[in-house]
Amino acid sequence: MGSDRADHLYDKAQGLTVSITVDTPEEAERFFAALSEGGKITMPMAETFWAQRFGMVVDRFDKAL
Repeated sequence: MGSDRADHLYDKAQGLTVSITVDTPEEAERFFAALSEGGKITMPMAETFWAQRFGMVVDRFDKAL
């Protein structure tokens, strides 16, 4: 999934946000570990009320994921 930002949150194009949906918590952990390698975790991977696993990371290329 990808989207643009609301007008009041918009900054001149600097990057993008990507949401990845997978079938299992193990697959989510694998993706998260790979994407966070060399990056910065902004929300650690954890179970939430809406997902078995959810996390946020800025990857090593400085892209928010």
